[in-house]
Amino acid sequence: MDTTDALKQKLTSQVEEWKADFDKLKAETKGAYAEGQLEGSQEAKELDSKIDEAKTLINKVENANEEDLEELKATAENKLDGLKNAFQNLKNKFN
Repeated sequence: MDTTDALKQKLTSQVEEWKADFDKLKAETKGAYAEGQLEGSQEAKELDSKIDEAKTLINKVENANEEDLEELKATAENKLDGLKNAFQNLKNKFN
């Protein structure tokens, strides 16, 4: 597996995992979600934004040349950390 594929796979799997966790949290807090508290919360908006950013980054990785890939690796780590923190903030608020 080359570097591009490895980075894409890492990003994709992490995004899918946190998206599934987000969906699970929505189900667990369906009362709050139904009232718009979860979905409308700043933490949920931030998480949705981070997921979208990660998906955009995955597309960039797919189309990157070797020169750009090193920079994208660092960006990917930062995006994953941001996504992790956003999910944790949301989870802490509603658990």
